[in-house]
Amino acid sequence: MKQKMSSFKWICAASAFAFFAACSSSDSGTNVQNEESSSSAETLENPSSSSVVTETSSAGGASSASENDSENDSEEISATDTDTLSTSTWLTWETPNTPTSVAYAAPDSAVIVTLAESGFTVTNAGIKSVSVSGNKLVVGSAGLYVFSGSMSDGQILVTADDNATVEFVFNGVQLGNSENAPLFLVSGDKLKLELVEGSVNILSDARNYAYMSVGEYTEQDSVPKACVYGREDLTIKGNGTLYVTGNYNNGIHTKADLVINDNPTIYVNSVNNSIKGKGSVRINEGGTYYLRTGDGSGIVSDKETDPEKGRVCIKAGTFTMDVGNSGIKAFYTDSISGGTYAIHSADDAVQASTVMVYGGDFDVESGDEGFNAKSAMYLRGGSAKIAKSSKPFVAATAMTVSGGNWLGLGGGFAETMVPTDASVYTVAAELPTDIASGATVTIENGSGSVVLSGTATKNISSIFAASGSFDAGTYTVYADGASVCSFTFDGNTFVASTCSAE
Repeated sequence: MKQKMSSFKWICAASAFAFFAACSSSDSGTNVQNEESSSSAETLENPSSSSVVTETSSAGGASSASENDSENDSEEISATDTDTLSTSTWLTWETPNTPTSVAYAAPDSAVIVTLAESGFTVTNAGIKSVSVSGNKLVVGSAGLYVFSGSMSDGQILVTADDNATVEFVFNGVQLGNSENAPLFLVSGDKLKLELVEGSVNILSDARNYAYMSVGEYTEQDSVPKACVYGREDLTIKGNGTLYVTGNYNNGIHTKADLVINDNPTIYVNSVNNSIKGKGSVRINEGGTYYLRTGDGSGIVSDKETDPEKGRVCIKAGTFTMDVGNSGIKAFYTDSISGGTYAIHSADDAVQASTVMVYGGDFDVESGDEGFNAKSAMYLRGGSAKIAKSSKPFVAATAMTVSGGNWLGLGGGFAETMVPTDASVYTVAAELPTDIASGATVTIENGSGSVVLSGTATKNISSIFAASGSFDAGTYTVYADGASVCSFTFDGNTFVASTCSAE
């Protein structure tokens, strides 16, 4: 089945001479320009010091999804992938037992929906197409719907016309499902889900999905792919809190474009990907995100048939990720212009064909590369401390470094670590001797002042460092105070690719 063309367009305006990537804050409009269309850390602290504590959701024996899905609705289901939630203890939390609602003045036109174990109660529907059948609520008309209450086994389906925008307001909702997804956008132009400020909302799905037929959704081998699943555009907004447990596959997933506005707090624990917009993911104003996966990535966009899709664009937010694949992963472009990131990933922390970083602060421990561009990488601003990686920064065709402060410690070295263009002094070099895991690594100038520092969390054999605080001269790399090697910026080039023992 072909995906409906969406009215959503993409903005990540980038200039080769600008240090900022703008993502449109509207739900439409944009072309990818310039760099996007070019070429075919210290030890992380355990976030338990915040509100994050111990996870209570149980692991499930779910069928899981492959990392890349096809355009067909029979995509993704594979018995070869890990089929349980993460067993890592680096990032854990308690999912509340009950939701929290707050005072909320619903507009007079709003349809009011109350959840209870006995079923859905709908008031003020008027002539709107809203029906209840057993534990299923089917919304077939555009409009505003306000939800509250708890139901352990139920489902909300949206089956609106192709040009309809459906708006849901969650004000203290708890909804689980024993054989499917609790929230499923079957049809419609767009679903907007608002989380009321102060409210806590909890969604969880089944460990194994049963085939379902609704509307034109009749593919015999197909089921939804996530706890919150959409076949069309999905917007999440508001300043409330949402807990999502994806026991079957993904946590939040749309086959089209996913936009997150305002400042929600979102916890996702999923077998596969936490947050996926196959067409694109755009996080505009910020929010706080705790993302934990068994086999998948934290934030994903993987549509590969349209070069204006398959993109992740993040402007702000606080992200803590403990993931079994990559942290942020796009088929075409990752464009990051702000935010704070603590990423523990089994694979790359950031991966795309083109990686563009204009801002943001990263603390990374990765099982493979730190930042991995399958073609070009642009480091324009921001900072990163990569305490563990195979190679901290790699770009297959070209790497430009023009701003920011970057320190990457790697277990290996490749020529693709060396920038092809730099306007700030950058060193990318293999070390003459390894630095042992646990050592404090410092880079000091000739006067003994520390320019950059971090702690290795694996044995290190390469270093990548760039900073506006570097100048022409000789710098020395130390491990726990012992000299390892020195490199020199001579003023004629901004890149040093050797670090020699004294």
